[in-house]
Amino acid sequence: MYIFDIDGTLLDTIDAISFHLNETLRKYELKAIPKEKVLEFVGNGPRVLIDKTMAYVGFTGNEALKEEIYNRYNEAYDNDPVYLTKPFDGIRESLDKLKENGEVIAAFSNKPDETSNRVLKAIFGERYFDYILGYREDYKRKPSPEGIMIIANHFDVPFSKIMYFGDSEVDMKCGRNASIFTVGCSWGFRKREVLERENPDAIIDDPSEITSIKRI
Repeated sequence: MYIFDIDGTLLDTIDAISFHLNETLRKYELKAIPKEKVLEFVGNGPRVLIDKTMAYVGFTGNEALKEEIYNRYNEAYDNDPVYLTKPFDGIRESLDKLKENGEVIAAFSNKPDETSNRVLKAIFGERYFDYILGYREDYKRKPSPEGIMIIANHFDVPFSKIMYFGDSEVDMKCGRNASIFTVGCSWGFRKREVLERENPDAIIDDPSEITSIKRI
């Protein structure tokens, strides 16, 4: 079984996140945030993204206003999550090979569950993913392994048969917390050395390597 993170692993979403984030900041007369900072702040879901962004722009408002900005960003992104979003080169081809080989494929993200389902189905259609799990309030977000457990239990698959692919230190910690074979994807939102520090089971540099990676 193959489980993939979404943002930075399957999909290049950074331009979409940056656009909706900066449009929201503009509406509240806050300064724009550069894309390299957005890259740094993503990975733990929109709540952490907004918290880090507010600290970066020097937000001095109260918690009620901060919550309003958070909700405004979520609404803007959720209304058009496909805007400026595309699969990384080679991802679709690798997914095709996995499906041809009869593999079970799941996606797992700290992005809200409804948005995760919408964006993947809009871009890839219905046939690629056997299960899509985004963040829900009934389980802890990554790096907690609870989402991995939900997916594994859904298919009654032992952890020894799972490979998890992600692009961030959050994903590497999640895989380690679940005691599953974890693969760092260096084409995503973190540099290779960030992944190396987390000691995943393997690191790959191109989506074409997904189908050739072997458990050790």
